[in-house]
Amino acid sequence: MRAWVLLAAMFLAMLMLAGLHLAAGARMSAPDLVLQALFDYDPRNYQHVVIVKQRLTRLVVAGYAGTVLAVSGLLLQKILRNDLVSPSTLGINSGAVTFAVLGIFFFGLGGAQVFWPALLGGVVAICVTFLIAGLVGGQKRDPLSLVLGGSMTATLFSAVTTFVISLDPDRFGDLMSWLVGDIGNFDYQPLAFLWPVGLIGLVLAMALSRAVDLQTLGEEQAASLGADTRTVRWAVLAITIPLSISAVSIVGPIGFVGLVAPHMARLLMGETGRVAIAFTAVLGAIIVIGADIVSRTLLAPRVLNVGTVMALAGGIAFLAIIVSTQRRRRA
Repeated sequence: MRAWVLLAAMFLAMLMLAGLHLAAGARMSAPDLVLQALFDYDPRNYQHVVIVKQRLTRLVVAGYAGTVLAVSGLLLQKILRNDLVSPSTLGINSGAVTFAVLGIFFFGLGGAQVFWPALLGGVVAICVTFLIAGLVGGQKRDPLSLVLGGSMTATLFSAVTTFVISLDPDRFGDLMSWLVGDIGNFDYQPLAFLWPVGLIGLVLAMALSRAVDLQTLGEEQAASLGADTRTVRWAVLAITIPLSISAVSIVGPIGFVGLVAPHMARLLMGETGRVAIAFTAVLGAIIVIGADIVSRTLLAPRVLNVGTVMALAGGIAFLAIIVSTQRRRRA
């Protein structure tokens, strides 16, 4: 019962933050003006256009990106039994960006089309990360070996991305914000094609929640309870990679959402059950929506990249998580 109350409270908080998102900007809009724009839209009213065509579209994209990245991070942390992993720390985001850039450079892809090369890049990146982690950690299950492998993978793919962009900088001039991680006013266009990926992924995550929860007990105990640990692990990877890549294809490599949101959810209500997945999803949406509000208002009328805001906040949170993890291991 307490879990459902917390979920309802978090959902209410998200709705309130969404209202603030629609009102906030270089020029604050009154609540009655926001409601009028939503329910009695007048295309001749400039404020209505700003609220509906800019703020509302950014709100939807931010909510989607935060939701799928947070759930991806939660699932990865549970099946790998590692609190330090996420789509960004495993190098998935970097691999996706590199292959998306290659698709743009060689084939002229754009919009939702970059999802397919980005998906391939995410798969290649996580394979490289596992390979490096195995070479570094050997048979030991050191949580930091995966993070080290992900960091090295991200560095490798970032170097390739930089090299490709340097071959024709003019072609990528309009994509620099996306390469950093940002939400644009027209990102709803690729979202219109990619949202089914997120919906299917979230439904499958809910369906596999019990099997994923058993993974946290360890392979032997999970197997004794009837779980096919290998199948579950591969199934979850098949869900999480497209989930996170669907967000990266739209907003670029916004990092740390998949790392921070599961930790916050774990502290507030635990990590087991479908309610925990829903709670993490809502929390992820809140984080990215909040970051977008900060990016649009902190130095208004100048708009910051959401990826930059998340990197600053997420970097501090990541350091705190590493320190707490090390202390728990020593205890």
